[in-house]
Amino acid sequence: MSAKHIAAVKDAEKKNKSGGGGGGGGAKGQGGGQKGGNNNNAKGRQRKSQDTAVEEQDPPEVTEALMSFRKVEKIVKENPSMAASVLWKITKGLQADPPSAPGSLSPTQIGMTLYLSRLSMARLIVYHSRSLAFQYYLDAIQGRWQIDPNDFQGLCEMVHTTSAAQHLHRCKEYLSAHSKTEKLMTPPPPVPTQPSTAEAPAKKPADPNLKLLTILKESASMLSQTSSGVHSSASKGSTIDDRFVGETALTLFALVVALSEASGDSTGTIDALRSMAVIYHKGLRLTYSAAACLIRSAEMVFSTNSLGREEKEQQVEEGAWDLFQALLLAMETGDFVRMQRAISMLESCDIPTFQDVKTVIEVAQAVMSQDNDFLRNTAPNSLEYLLLLLQEQKEAAKSELLICRRTSLDASMTALERVQRLVS
Repeated sequence: MSAKHIAAVKDAEKKNKSGGGGGGGGAKGQGGGQKGGNNNNAKGRQRKSQDTAVEEQDPPEVTEALMSFRKVEKIVKENPSMAASVLWKITKGLQADPPSAPGSLSPTQIGMTLYLSRLSMARLIVYHSRSLAFQYYLDAIQGRWQIDPNDFQGLCEMVHTTSAAQHLHRCKEYLSAHSKTEKLMTPPPPVPTQPSTAEAPAKKPADPNLKLLTILKESASMLSQTSSGVHSSASKGSTIDDRFVGETALTLFALVVALSEASGDSTGTIDALRSMAVIYHKGLRLTYSAAACLIRSAEMVFSTNSLGREEKEQQVEEGAWDLFQALLLAMETGDFVRMQRAISMLESCDIPTFQDVKTVIEVAQAVMSQDNDFLRNTAPNSLEYLLLLLQEQKEAAKSELLICRRTSLDASMTALERVQRLVS
């Protein structure tokens, strides 16, 4: 397909036309079979002369590759495995000694083309086959940033043997020590307070496809839809093991957390931690780790300084909702340490007094202190009152109940029923 090759083919065609124009007076008595045979011979000579003209101008490695390729074409149907082996050797040979002909690709260009092709394939087939799309994503990430598949698998296997905090720390250490990603873990330089008088030249916007953080978010979000129980009809034939899906999605999100923290993106860090909590809880049933991720997310929310009063109130409400969910999860697993941590943070954060938050805190404190009288008499009545508020769907419920402001009616009812089961 190179320009040199196409020009050589055109030159060969012109030479054949100019050389075969004379002597047009053949005998009329010749049969059609002989005429057809002459035409076939002429076409064969023309093709042979074209190939010869091109091969004379191609570099030796290209000529050798073309000859090998013609031999492979003869054995493709009879012995496809041998043909594939020969084609692989041809490809490796051309990559090791790239041809100097115009239009040839350097090893860097070949690697970039392969990377972008894998991303394109993953995006095209994500709704048709999640398992295949996921493999394309992993191949693209590992090929572009030279991440050893064994190293990545080792990070995935830590999900069930370490806590959420340890897993996040291990992923951060890996990115900081890896030669291709250590620069990404360097904190950005501080922004100058006073702008300079000289106008800085406009920078060309970076291609998002070349950012590791962007691709990690994209692949992790795609995979988390499978691991968190959100299955589409197109993914019913998926052959990926559910446990493997959850471990991989968690590891990708843990890498997102590490890169987001290094770049100072608190919003991206909080979103990734919440996604990890969903996978821990619904995908892998590791409830204690889900609670830990939500508590860490709330800590980041409360430590983030936002501009504007409305934004601050919204952030505080989101952090309180993270703690509310963490408290429910810790109560279900009997995790008194995280229960106490969530209670202390809820009591110290500056949020309006929501009736459901107050009731759940009282129930949790009674569970930790073993106040059976409160659990038998007071707690059931308080929970019944909250359920009545939800069922009536009055405007008062939105102002008195945090759970009504953050979830749908069915999800709110389910959450309160979980607390009822704990009390009973």
